[in-house]
Amino acid sequence: MHFAAFKVYFTLYVNRLVVESEDERVVNTVKAKSKPADISTALARDWLRIISVVLCVFGLLVAGYMTWAEMTGNETVCANTGSIDCAAVQTSAYAETFGIPVALMGTLGYLVILGVLVLEDQVQLLADYGRTLVVGMALFGVIFQVYLSVIEATVLEAWCQWCIASFVIVTLLLIIGAYRLYAFFEPLRR
Repeated sequence: MHFAAFKVYFTLYVNRLVVESEDERVVNTVKAKSKPADISTALARDWLRIISVVLCVFGLLVAGYMTWAEMTGNETVCANTGSIDCAAVQTSAYAETFGIPVALMGTLGYLVILGVLVLEDQVQLLADYGRTLVVGMALFGVIFQVYLSVIEATVLEAWCQWCIASFVIVTLLLIIGAYRLYAFFEPLRR
């Protein structure tokens, strides 16, 4: 009697496994067929993230160059015409904050933003909060750059073209990041 019950249970269990594996095969086949469309849809939807990554790379180049110049004591290539004087800005007391070179903080900031953007679809925490983190960090960067620009305009009366380039890049990152965050919450407003 126990053998007959086991035989019935085993037969039903094996049949269920076969049906489930056939269903999974059908689902996986459908997923595989729709994958190229998903990739192109994701690329079309996430082109702003790609632009943000490119901006971060440019920001890293600019801030990295300024960091290199400051750490090695070299002067940056600068137009040095009229009120543009990179050397005056880089050797001022405002080139460091709490003993840390401002250019190094910019390099680290761009690096962290780039890390969040690249890992946004691979780490669940960043998938959930990455857009918000990018906007927050870019907003801090813009506020700090506004402060530094006011110092350049009023106290130093000299401008650094690399600082302005970094200001433009971080401002663009903020605008794109804010739009990405707005678009991310769009389905919730419906």
